[in-house]
Amino acid sequence: MTDKSNRKICMNGTMVPYNDAKISVGAVALKYGAQVFEGIRCYRKEGKRQFNILALRKHVDRLFDSCRLMRMEMPYTPEQVMGQVMETIAANELTEDSYVRLAASVEGDGPIHTTGPVLVTIAAFHQARKDFPKGQRVCINGWQRISDAQMPPRVKCVANYQNGRLAVMQAKADGYDNVLLTDARGKVCEAPTATFFIVRDGKLITPPVTDGILESITRELIIKLAKRNGIEVIERSVDRTELYMAQSAFFCGTGAEVLAIAEVDKFEINTIECEIFRTLKEQYFHVARGDDTDFADTIFTMNF
Repeated sequence: MTDKSNRKICMNGTMVPYNDAKISVGAVALKYGAQVFEGIRCYRKEGKRQFNILALRKHVDRLFDSCRLMRMEMPYTPEQVMGQVMETIAANELTEDSYVRLAASVEGDGPIHTTGPVLVTIAAFHQARKDFPKGQRVCINGWQRISDAQMPPRVKCVANYQNGRLAVMQAKADGYDNVLLTDARGKVCEAPTATFFIVRDGKLITPPVTDGILESITRELIIKLAKRNGIEVIERSVDRTELYMAQSAFFCGTGAEVLAIAEVDKFEINTIECEIFRTLKEQYFHVARGDDTDFADTIFTMNF
């Protein structure tokens, strides 16, 4: 479904045509960025009229954690929100791999500290895979990642993403596909919409969640897959020059899935030839499509 006019948006449990889904210009969500959200991937089971919703419960639980930290008055239970997600997928008659954007917004009009009422919206639509067969060309520019002393980077608050948006726009202007952000110490944190891993000496290395990164659900899955394959995983701060010397570097996230990095600051990285990268990417999609029994509890299945 490419025509947005045919889409349905779930707004507090009611299906609304896409073009009629509105929020007031006075809403605190618009005035002060008081919105939290989740992106969720849905994968069609090959040969069946079935969707596998990847880590649905984890995503919903993280949305509730984000609401709690932002002191937002969530009007539903996690089970109710999960039900609304499935109703939205069904209402949009999705039949291919798709994406769900789940958001909670302070729609009340008031001062900056207003906490409600909260509007829960759910959009579901077909989304193509990111097309970078050789990997992305990445830079590290001057924009620094927000720290926990400024805004909570471990939650998906819309206001946080202005930080990454500025960095991406600069990277695009400079001729790159994406950007990695550093912290005040110069340590590499993450991309604006994905966490990352590098491979050095056969070990998988990624910054810890205390280094200003999102507590990524996909990152957690990749770590579990690596350990199952006997790959040593090290969570520690990463220097910029380590990326230049890495045997492999890749992004992971709901939108990125598992995406190779081809170069950083024009230093080439032959990620797509790295066995560890290829193994983890292949196994990620086995999990996502419901073909890995070890991770059956990660998948929520619905029929269409």
